[in-house]
Amino acid sequence: MSVWERARRRGRFLELILEDKREELARRRRVLDEGTLRLQTRLWPAPIPLRTVLPDPQSRLRPVVALMRAAPFHGLLRPSYDPVRLALSLATRGIAALVVMTDARYYQGRLEHLAAVKQALLRRRLSIPVIRHDFFLDPFQALEARAFGADAIWISMGMLSPSGLRALLEAAAECGLEVLAEVRTEAEVEAAQAAGLDALIVQRRDWRTFEVDPTLPARLHSLLPREAIRIVAGGISTRQEIEEIQALGFHAVIFEEPLLSARDPMTRLSELGFGS
Repeated sequence: MSVWERARRRGRFLELILEDKREELARRRRVLDEGTLRLQTRLWPAPIPLRTVLPDPQSRLRPVVALMRAAPFHGLLRPSYDPVRLALSLATRGIAALVVMTDARYYQGRLEHLAAVKQALLRRRLSIPVIRHDFFLDPFQALEARAFGADAIWISMGMLSPSGLRALLEAAAECGLEVLAEVRTEAEVEAAQAAGLDALIVQRRDWRTFEVDPTLPARLHSLLPREAIRIVAGGISTRQEIEEIQALGFHAVIFEEPLLSARDPMTRLSELGFGS
């Protein structure tokens, strides 16, 4: 049994992720110059607001796709991973936004993938928000995100202390980044509201064990502010799940491993009721 499987069974997977991320951040701070990153942020056009794409004016549930090469406990999803090609193909299928996974160890992502996707969309004059997803722990990561072209960042309330959240939100605001807050509990919903966050992702996946709880959106949806952008993520793979999420009044769903592991993600997206 691998160290990761033992960690999952003991509910310690999240601890290992965060330990690895802190070590990675320490290394990156030695390599990436903060002054250079601040100069890079000026090279990008103004971030695209999420409110330009969500909620849908016709009250349709919108798809958001997370681009990744691999995922924990799923292994390699796309051996010939080309985030730019995927992004441009998906951009014609009515997606609301793209998420680029930049974590190197668990998702085999890179900040360069983020910049390449954003540049490709700009060249095609496609006004689609690009969201950086990683295990956010440090304000430095918000600066990185903007320096590499992100319009917004996706953070997890359960991974941040109150002081860490404040510092990260201050850094995001300084960079002009919007913040999507992932929540799994009533306390996390309340903390996100108290912090003034108005784009909330109900994450069905428990990062401690990586198990998915399909009942979580139904249990949390009544706690979410009506004025907030409301999204669901975590192992969504069937039309029945999508219909149930839409019936609850959510605005978008994020497709991750089940879609990216499909031989043809675009066809799979159409089979799930999106695109043409």
